[in-house]
Amino acid sequence: MKRVFAVIFAAILLTSLVGPNFGLAGDTAPVVYKQDFTFKIIVLPNGSANITMTSVWLGPKEEIEKQIEKILNETQNGNMTMEEAIEKFEQEQLARYIQGLAQAGVKLVNESMKSYGIEEGNNITLVFNAIALDYARYYSYDHYWELRIDPTRGYGSMMVPDTGFPFGIEANNTFIVVLPPNATLLSYPKPFVKQYNQSRFAVESSAEGDTVIVRSRIYLEPWLTPDGFKSLFGDYGDYYIRYKTPYEGVEHYEKSVTNEYVTIDVYSNGTVRLHMKDEYVEPLRDVIARKVEIVSYGVQNVTEYILRTYSLALGYQGAIVDGGRVTILGLNETTAPLVIDAEYTLRNFTKYENGSYVYTFDPTMGMANAIQDRSEYEVNNTLHLTLNLTGGGEFIEVPDNISTEVKGNRFTMTVVRRGNTLEIVSNVYIRYGAQPEDVKTLLANRTSATVRYTLPAEGTNGGMSDTQKMAAVIVAVLIVALAVAFWKKR
Repeated sequence: MKRVFAVIFAAILLTSLVGPNFGLAGDTAPVVYKQDFTFKIIVLPNGSANITMTSVWLGPKEEIEKQIEKILNETQNGNMTMEEAIEKFEQEQLARYIQGLAQAGVKLVNESMKSYGIEEGNNITLVFNAIALDYARYYSYDHYWELRIDPTRGYGSMMVPDTGFPFGIEANNTFIVVLPPNATLLSYPKPFVKQYNQSRFAVESSAEGDTVIVRSRIYLEPWLTPDGFKSLFGDYGDYYIRYKTPYEGVEHYEKSVTNEYVTIDVYSNGTVRLHMKDEYVEPLRDVIARKVEIVSYGVQNVTEYILRTYSLALGYQGAIVDGGRVTILGLNETTAPLVIDAEYTLRNFTKYENGSYVYTFDPTMGMANAIQDRSEYEVNNTLHLTLNLTGGGEFIEVPDNISTEVKGNRFTMTVVRRGNTLEIVSNVYIRYGAQPEDVKTLLANRTSATVRYTLPAEGTNGGMSDTQKMAAVIVAVLIVALAVAFWKKR
C-alpha cells in the first residue's frame, strides 16, 4: 500500500506540475517545469488530519500560457463565462485528486479545490483541501503514532522510461506537520543530499513546538535515466514522523490469513504424489480483487501458467514430473477463500543419502524474510503438512515441537506421528505493526526442518543418489506463492 500511495501521489502531483498534457512539449528543446509545492497536515487527536496541498506552477511561461488559453477557450463561443470556465477546470482537478487518493486508500471528506492566477496569467495555483480520515496510524505494538510524508514526491517509486522523460523538473517542496495537542515528537526525517550528474535531491528539516517542517529540493534534468532516478532516490527511506500522545488511538487494519496444505504420499518404489492446496482467506477485499483479476486474464490461461510454473520449479530442483493438474476454486463465491489446488506425480523428489531419504521444508512458509517494513496486517499463516509412507518404511528422524514468542508474535510447530503417517502443523502469527527485526528474531533458525525416513529395500533405487541435488520439496511449500506472484503481489 505504501508503494501504491507513493506512485499515485507522484502521478497526481506530476500532472499538476506540468499540466494535463505533460511531456508534450513539441519538437523544441526539452523544457524544465518549475513548481513550488506545500503540503500542510494538521493532525487531529484521533489521527485524522486537515490536509491542504498547494501547488504553484511557475514555468515555463509559454506552457502556462498554453494551459490558461485552453481553460479560457470555453468562453469564446459564449457558452461559459470566465468564472464558469475556471470552475469547470477546478472541478476536473478536484475529481482527479479525489480519485487518485481514494485509489491509494486515503479516505476523504469535505474535499474542495480552488485555483488562482488563471485570470492574471502569471502562474497556475491549485489549492486542494480535505479531511483525511485516519491519516496518522496508531500502533499499540510500540504505543506511538506514525504519519508518512514523501520528500521524494513519489519519484523514488514511479516507473521511468528507459530514455527518461523528455522534460526536466524543478520542484521546491515544503511539508508542514502540526501535531495534535499534548503530543511528544519522537522522530522525523533527517537531512539528506544526493547528486547525479546535474540532477539533485536534498532534504532538510526542523522541529519547533508542535510543528515539524520538512523541505526537499528536487532538480531532475531532461532525459534522466532510470539509473539516475535510482541513484538519487534509491537509498532514501526516511518517510515517517512518529509521535506519542497521552491517550491511545484506535487501530485500523486488516487480517492476512492463509492456509497451506501439503500432502506427500511416498510409494515403495520411491514415486511421490504431491498434493498442494493454498487457501487465501483474508483480507477479503484483496481476495475478491484477485478473483476478478484471474477471471479477467482467463481462468484457463492462469491455470496453465501455474501448472507450467510448478513443473519448471520442480524440474529445476531435480524432480522428474510424470503428470500434474491445477484447479482454481472459489471464483464464483464472493466470501469463499481463493483456493489453488495442485497435484503432481513425481520421481526423484527427495534426496537419498546414507541409507535414508531426506525431506527438508520451511515451516515458517518464507515469513522470516517476507516482512521488510512494519507489518501493515495482522498475519496468521498456517501450514498443514502430511507425509504418508504408503508403501511401508519408517520415520527415523522428525522435527521437535516448537513454541516461541517475541513481543506477542508467535511461531508454533506441532509434530504428531501415527505409524507410517507424519502430521505437522506450523503457524506464524505476526501482530499488526510488528517490526521486521522482531519477526526475524522470532523465526531465526526456524526456516529449515528435516524429516528422515526409510523405504523397503527394493524401493531405494527410486531416490536420488547424487547428494549435491537438493530435494524439490525444499521449495514445495513455497511453490504456490511463487507461481501466483504475478497476481498475489500486484
